[in-house]
Parts: sequence; structure tokens; C-alpha cells
Amino acid sequence: MAPPRHDGRVVVPAVPSVRPLGKADSAWARSELQRAWGSVYAARKGELVDASALDGFVATLDGIDVGLLTVRHDEFEYEVVSISTSIEGSGVGQALMSRAIHDARSFGCRRIWLTTTNNNIRAIAFYERLGMNLCAFYPDGVSASRQVKPSIPLRDGSGVPIAHELEFELLLMPDTAHSTG
Repeated sequence: MAPPRHDGRVVVPAVPSVRPLGKADSAWARSELQRAWGSVYAARKGELVDASALDGFVATLDGIDVGLLTVRHDEFEYEVVSISTSIEGSGVGQALMSRAIHDARSFGCRRIWLTTTNNNIRAIAFYERLGMNLCAFYPDGVSASRQVKPSIPLRDGSGVPIAHELEFELLLMPDTAHSTG
């Protein structure tokens, strides 16, 4: 339960809602990608991906768009290409990832995965809390990504070198709750 305010009333925090990314969200999504990543392009494993052209989800909090997740998938794998929030610690990332996991299961995908960098400690902890596991480590992998996206900085705001790519995955079990067999 939320702590009481000075006047004795309890403040109930807003719960994020998530909707599919639609055409009407296009300008906002491009702006959010630019704000979060400096570009609408995401790079990982030496591949450049236009995240603004992908499907995804938008999270809202009190009617304001505060989070974006973009994805691509095939029949077996579901990749989270980008995830960003303008408000941290409010459950926005959790809501977006929960929706993506549900979506991946509904497509029958065997796994959901994403790539991050070694300096993104907060995100790494978040992915592990979600039950995702580190499944691949690409030493100096960011060098290949810088070849296609030269704007990736050499160091983050704290001075930590941005050098390695880490791949996290969550293996998805088939949904047996509805099976009759």
C-alpha cells in the first residue's frame, strides 16, 4: 500500500496501460526514439534497424505517453529492438515487457530476446528480474554496431566504456492452459 500523505489520505500510484503502436503514434514514436537513442535507428550485432518502422507498444500513465517498445518477430523468435521510458521506476518498462511477452506467446514464439550494452546496468538488472537470462556475450560487439551507427558514444555519461553487447532471452513454454490434450 502507498504511504499516507501528510493529510492522512493514501496516494494510489497510477498503473501504466499499454496499447499497440498505431499510425497515429508515428510522430510521437519517432520523437521518443530520437530522445532515448539519438536516432530512430537501433544497432546491434552490426545491423542497423529502423525502429520507427516496426510494430510495438505504447505505455501511458495518466493519459500521457511515457513508454515505447518496438519489436520484430518470425514464427520462432520475438526480438525487442528498443524499449524506452520517460519515467523510470513507475512500472512502465514492466508493463511494456509483460505485454511483449504475452504477444510473443500469442504468436507461438519460442523465445523473446534483446540486446543491450555492458554499461546499461539498470537495464541488465531489470531484464534479470523479468526472468531473462544472459545467453550471449559479444566482446567488443559495439565496434561492429558503430560501423553502421557511428553516433554510438565511446563512453556513457558516467565515463563507462560502451564496448560489449549482451544478449538476454526468455524461453517461452507453450501455453498449455488452454490445451485439451
